[in-house]
Amino acid sequence: MRRMILLLAALLLSGGAVAAQERRLNVGDAVISYDITGRGRAVVFIHGWTQNKSIWDDQVPVFSKRYRVIRYDSPGYGKSTGFSDESAEPLSLLILLEALRIDHAYIVGLSRGGDVALRFAAAYPQKVDGLVLYGAGHPSVPVPPEVIQVFGSLPGIAKQYGLDSVGKLVLSSDLAWVPPGRNDITERYRRLWASYAGKDLLDPHPESGLVPMPNTTWLSTLRVPTLVINGDHDLPFIAAAADTFAHRIPNVKKVVIPNGGHGAHFAQPTIFNGALLDFFNEVEQKKKK
Repeated sequence: MRRMILLLAALLLSGGAVAAQERRLNVGDAVISYDITGRGRAVVFIHGWTQNKSIWDDQVPVFSKRYRVIRYDSPGYGKSTGFSDESAEPLSLLILLEALRIDHAYIVGLSRGGDVALRFAAAYPQKVDGLVLYGAGHPSVPVPPEVIQVFGSLPGIAKQYGLDSVGKLVLSSDLAWVPPGRNDITERYRRLWASYAGKDLLDPHPESGLVPMPNTTWLSTLRVPTLVINGDHDLPFIAAAADTFAHRIPNVKKVVIPNGGHGAHFAQPTIFNGALLDFFNEVEQKKKK
């Protein structure tokens, strides 16, 4: 009886959400760590480079009140094994959804995760209720040479001087994409960096090419409802990619979060969460008609 009372109390305190269940799944080339919270239509959150599923801590309590929230560590990051490969990860996500017997879901991808989400939507559109490209880039928008130079130098710095030196370089540069005056956001990135193993820098593997990135022409054929979202202090080439998505994808909505950087969900969680919830609600209302 006492145990049942405690479980009911925990459920009430969580706003009706089911506590997260951390699990592991062998997807072939990696064992991925993931967790599930809540019930309802599925929402998958995919993190960016150097990160792990904990970046969605501010989203889980909100979305799990209405949705079944799934987040995972991409192969090569967090607690997952394997190696970083944006072209193979859509297959890992497909295996995860099939293992959970989920036929379709909202797919939310941040930055590198947006790359994975777009590839997934291109390969398996029937599996996607709605696509959220958040701070995502696209090959049609060239990355500035100075950014390419910085990223190109990171493996050498990591091997010669260690990941701490790489972290100091990235977090002290414009690549941190943090809105002015938000030292709390920089601190969150520092904590994330402390848990980053750097496998993609210290032991890089070439992309497999299993699920290619769709080109610009293909974007106009995408019929999946899409939300393009980015912070107003993100780098110009990311903003340009958002414009490309907004102009090319037919069924699209674009939101720019004020006073938000590349991690706008850190800086403005209420606005970010509201934008996603509004988008999901619009998709669901249209399906009812």
